[in-house]
Amino acid sequence: MKIPVKDLLKLVFSIALTSFVIYNTSEDGDWKQAQEAIVDFNYGWIILSVFLSLISHLLRAYRWNLLLETQAYTPRLSTSFLAVMVGYLSSMAIPRLGEVTRCAILKRSNNIPISFSFGTVITDRLLDLFMLMLLLGILLSLKYQLLKTFFTDFVESKVPVLLDLWPLLLAFAVIGIVLVIWLVKKSRQGTSGNSLIDKVINFLTEAINGVKAIRKVKKPVVFLLATLGIWVLYFLMLYVISFGFDPTDEMSLSAGLAVLVMGSFGMATPVNNGIGAYQAFVASILVAFGINYDDGYVFAVISQGSQLVTVIIIGFLSLVVLNFRKKKQIGTDSAKSTQ
Repeated sequence: MKIPVKDLLKLVFSIALTSFVIYNTSEDGDWKQAQEAIVDFNYGWIILSVFLSLISHLLRAYRWNLLLETQAYTPRLSTSFLAVMVGYLSSMAIPRLGEVTRCAILKRSNNIPISFSFGTVITDRLLDLFMLMLLLGILLSLKYQLLKTFFTDFVESKVPVLLDLWPLLLAFAVIGIVLVIWLVKKSRQGTSGNSLIDKVINFLTEAINGVKAIRKVKKPVVFLLATLGIWVLYFLMLYVISFGFDPTDEMSLSAGLAVLVMGSFGMATPVNNGIGAYQAFVASILVAFGINYDDGYVFAVISQGSQLVTVIIIGFLSLVVLNFRKKKQIGTDSAKSTQ
């Protein structure tokens, strides 16, 4: 008997998500509650969330193309999208590897210098940081007193180690800033005679040009709308998940915004994919909005787990498509050379 593709995908998705939930609730959550949540969860909302996330990734690829076009590089939107998805997949193995991976893909497919495209990726991340700070400001203006109490309690209970490590973190930051300033000065002075240093300087110079590309965008209004659209979709793909889980199905818009902001901070922590930190941050902020910690934790695991499973599936498919295109291009070039 043949199993319909739709049912097979749902089964695989369910098993993967269940494994993710059980693994991540082994210490902080309740196994029985997690299993019940998976069984009772309305998967229609997860499907909608995944659809919204894919649109956001497509928008990110489109915005990236707008930056690349400033230097007359015009990769296909589909290629940039595939590169973004493979980049996300790479970051699951090694944090931040995805930024370099997506640039390497465009180097191979469109011969775009990695140094320049990497500069545009830096711009991409800086825009994300700006939007996150903007949303944090909006959230503080809406729920200042609640968040003031939350952040005070959260810092004291969850991240005391950072208070002990701040001198070391500050030292690393200062060293990094001094190194960048030194390299910039060297780049302005020309070649140094040291081939390695010259390569670093040239890479940095091209990367800076990539960062500056935002000033030369040909469609600034469209670029702005794409930036806003990415974060609106981020909010929606998280918020709709709440409708599929009884304890969170009446989550307020402000609580959803808080989840987006705190979840983003959790994802930015120096752990692989923010796993663990994301759940702790989201569950803790939901407590401030009257949702039980365990319920908030399960919600966080399901929302993140569905996205990670999506990245794994779409990322691998993107890798397959890119390799197929490369082989096809090699075959075409070989045929032309024999004519």
